Amino acid sequence: MQHYFKKIRVFVALFFMLAFIIAFSDIKGTLPSWYYNSFLYLQFVPSVLKFITPGHILAVGFIIVLLFTLAGGRVYCSTICPLGTLQDMVIFLRRRFSPKSRLRFKKALTVMRYSVLSITIVSLLFSGMFALVLLDPYANFSRIGTHILQPAILWVNNLLARTVPETGLHVFEYRPFHVASFTISAGMLMLVFIMSVFRGRLYCNSICPVGTLLGLVSKLSFYKIQIEPASCTKCGKCQAVCKANCINIKTLEVDSSRCVACYNCIPACNDSSIGYIFSGKKILKLNEPASDKRRRLFIATIAGYLASKTLPLKASGKPGGNRVDKGFYERGTVSPPGSQSIEHLHERCISCHMCISACPTKVLQPTFLEYGFTGMMMPKMDYSVHFCNFDCTVCGEVCPTGAITRLTKDEKTVTQIGKVVFQKEICIVETDGTACGSCSEHCPTQAVKMVPYKNGLTIPHTDVSICIGCGACEYACPVTHPHKAIFVVANARHEKAQKPQAEKIEHVETDEFPF
Repeated sequence: MQHYFKKIRVFVALFFMLAFIIAFSDIKGTLPSWYYNSFLYLQFVPSVLKFITPGHILAVGFIIVLLFTLAGGRVYCSTICPLGTLQDMVIFLRRRFSPKSRLRFKKALTVMRYSVLSITIVSLLFSGMFALVLLDPYANFSRIGTHILQPAILWVNNLLARTVPETGLHVFEYRPFHVASFTISAGMLMLVFIMSVFRGRLYCNSICPVGTLLGLVSKLSFYKIQIEPASCTKCGKCQAVCKANCINIKTLEVDSSRCVACYNCIPACNDSSIGYIFSGKKILKLNEPASDKRRRLFIATIAGYLASKTLPLKASGKPGGNRVDKGFYERGTVSPPGSQSIEHLHERCISCHMCISACPTKVLQPTFLEYGFTGMMMPKMDYSVHFCNFDCTVCGEVCPTGAITRLTKDEKTVTQIGKVVFQKEICIVETDGTACGSCSEHCPTQAVKMVPYKNGLTIPHTDVSICIGCGACEYACPVTHPHKAIFVVANARHEKAQKPQAEKIEHVETDEFPF
């Protein structure tokens, strides 16, 4: 039976990888929200962050992962984690192109892996999500999909649409190129590729904080990959295919904290001397070094302190106003509807860019330093690219962490992420003496209306009480210098706009056939 474990693992891993590829291939935005929620449910870090967000008590995917790890090791790393599957693909291609290459046992980089985990936890306490943003495997793979895979798919689609019209494909606009996010995504892809070629799952066992944390849990697993000394001939075949470099054929030991449960070793052994073995009795007899006990106590203490500090933050936060009175250049950066505030993004967002990838108008773009250094690559509203559709709730539906809470369409239409500001002195109605009205025509709530001005012209008049900050007016405004004549100023904390009152339409009686 255990000889089939590898095939099952490959099937499950390809299933999750295919689900991700389909999500990033959805350039038309036709996938339903349940699709994203289904395959993202078991992603470890997003599940933890969503679970501690109010209203998501059923987001227990990380608990399921921990139970699987406790039962049989790091199954998550070999099947569910997309970055892990990407590394396996690179390792597979390496062995195809270099069939004589053999993997060898390597000593664990213990100091490095636990230092990275400790730094990540400490940074969560004192400087926000930035370290986790850079190191979380899901966030890294999602950014690679958003900034490398999806643009490549879009390019192929447009090429086919232009050169082979028989395909029936349509040409789509390219998303704006974000240098910082692309550079970080490409750099991480290159790092993972190089590590995979030369050292297999080195990233998972030296840098990834999720891998290190699950490695600690896997030391207590009920079933582990172990070698039976009585029947082992020390042929080294299991060691040669171990992508985690954790099988020491000389001592007949398997480092369970680094084993990613790929099961490559089981079919490789002709003597059936390696496999899943119940380790409960051995665990009771092991004398755990004092250093390991102190390390686990330290991590447990930090994790508990983190939870105690994080949970109250959900309901905290002073209500913020907008920055209208401080001028255009201090108008702030508008955060996505449902994110509640920039502070909430800092507490929950891992910059996976799934919302950016799924946004139908591409108004969501990565930040650079707009939210500060620790908020780099988090989503913002960029009204120079487009505006937010009035009743669109896609970003909240696909967010895996609860950083962007899910809104109903009714809630979305009254969620005020910012307020409109009009500067008459640079409006073309004032400067050029010509009619315009583009802002009013695009405003979905009529927070911008045209009122009589001079010389038979009309000029915008704003009502911030019914404005939701969608940016339609700013996007439509033809003024470009020195800046838009009408724009959105960010609310420090999202507010609730009033619903616009429906205008009464007077019924005028006319003859049925007036001519």
